[in-house]
Amino acid sequence: MYLVLVEKSGTEDGLSSIEIMFYNSFLSLPFLSFLIIATGEFPNSVLLLLAKCSYLPFLVILVLSLVMGIVLNFTVFLCTIVNSALTTTIVGVLKGVGSTTQGFVLLGGVEVHALNVSGLVVNTAGGVWYSYAKYRQKKKLNRLSYCLI
Repeated sequence: MYLVLVEKSGTEDGLSSIEIMFYNSFLSLPFLSFLIIATGEFPNSVLLLLAKCSYLPFLVILVLSLVMGIVLNFTVFLCTIVNSALTTTIVGVLKGVGSTTQGFVLLGGVEVHALNVSGLVVNTAGGVWYSYAKYRQKKKLNRLSYCLI
């Protein structure tokens, strides 16, 4: 539903990815502030942040985390506006398959069972099938528009 709203805002309302990110942040801030204050995390988190701000590696990691989060949200919103909510979801699933497969190979510690492998195969096959169907649909629309010109 979240991605459908992003897609609708981008296509029908003509908002850019940056504008949608701004509205998303602005509308989420009151809820997040309420949760931080209601759970009692506000004083402790501020004290911890102030204590760690003098430590350079912490600041570098904090800034890198912020930048990566901003870039991730921007690309998700951009992908949703340019393509569709469904395409963004499928791309996310394929990314998850890739990450899981890399985790099996690089990190180890997981016994590979037929159920694990079959889940990855079904997931990948569905993503590839969807991508191929969208490619054919786009190719057919391009041919049709070329014939109309």
